[in-house]
Amino acid sequence: MNIKKFQIITVLLSIFLILIPTYATDCTWLPEDIFNESFEDEILSRMADYHVNSLTFSVINGTEIFYSKGFGDQPGTDIAYHINSAGKMFTATAILQLYEQGLIGLDDDFNDYLPYELKNPYYPSTKITIGQILAHRASIVGTYTGWDSYWALLLNETCTFPSIIYEFLHENGSYYSEDNWEPWMPGTGSEYSDTGFDILTLILENITGIPFDDYCQENIFLPLGMTNTRHSADDYALDKIAIGYDWNITTETNEIKPYLNNSINPGGGGYFSTVEDVSKFMLAHLNHGTYNGVSILNATTIDLMHTDIAGSKWALGWQVRKLYGSHNDYQGHGGGPWTGFTAENYIRKTIGIILFVNQGSWDIPSFSSADGYGYVCDKANMLLTEKCPTTTTTDEGILYLLPTLICSGIFVAIFRLYKKKK
Repeated sequence: MNIKKFQIITVLLSIFLILIPTYATDCTWLPEDIFNESFEDEILSRMADYHVNSLTFSVINGTEIFYSKGFGDQPGTDIAYHINSAGKMFTATAILQLYEQGLIGLDDDFNDYLPYELKNPYYPSTKITIGQILAHRASIVGTYTGWDSYWALLLNETCTFPSIIYEFLHENGSYYSEDNWEPWMPGTGSEYSDTGFDILTLILENITGIPFDDYCQENIFLPLGMTNTRHSADDYALDKIAIGYDWNITTETNEIKPYLNNSINPGGGGYFSTVEDVSKFMLAHLNHGTYNGVSILNATTIDLMHTDIAGSKWALGWQVRKLYGSHNDYQGHGGGPWTGFTAENYIRKTIGIILFVNQGSWDIPSFSSADGYGYVCDKANMLLTEKCPTTTTTDEGILYLLPTLICSGIFVAIFRLYKKKK
């Protein structure tokens, strides 16, 4: 054998060794191997424990929906549920689209895009940025601390969007109070804020001149084929929208909740959707911004959007390092429990679990915990940890290639030394 033949064989062997992990990691499981009859019986049992009448969920794996099914009174996977704050993922995606187009900067003062100036009375000279609002670090009143004020004004329609932003946060507003701001410097703390995402909604409308829902339909939902995501319950046939319930612990009965008027909180949580639609959205985020050949964000922006900010467990509109079971690296956003619905939507590595429940009571432990969503997560993680690990990534391929090339170089050197001595 001459040196040239030896080199050719070495190259072919390297290629073969690189391809081995790719073929060895093809998913060999079928959905029914994991989500079988015993799994379904357990889901129904847990639903009964938590007074859940209906739920629907899907598991995504790689680039497709691996499993999708509904349970209970309304079992269809095309049934719309109110996803509450999970809609903040749409808002954040829309804002990042403006960022990609150069229409805004994440370090821009958000006041640059409003017709008035809002400032934290405790730190009036400190700039508040768009990035800080996305990461819930803007010192704007928190969702829970503002429940009896901001939300009360919206729910009883004393004040409506977008005027509530001025009336609630501007020093000359009718419902202004210093308590509507957090007493820490913007960017130094973290407080989850619906109000902040309503501000992002107004910023988007001011920049584009397009109503928020119209923008999302045109630039996110329709491109991804999310044809069942709507801003109003009135847009659905009665048999295509779930009935929301809250459990009354006094009467021990489920009480039907009226559908929320989403115009009061458009960017903070104003959407109905199906698990199939949200699966498409999560698949786009799982695959560097692209689903079914359509890109809604580029890969660099997706990475930026999903990067933990200053150890806060929040990225740009996304919760990161979310803990379920033994894993604390889920990313995504939940919604509820309130208005009769709860939603959980998270991705981990190359899997994702989207689950909607028509139970929104604060008075019982949320089904979307270890007993509900967490149970589905445990099963879905079998796709990662057992027979369906992900196919080899470019980085993994390079790591696998390096020792092969090093060994090949050693073989060539030995062969040349042997030839020289000979």
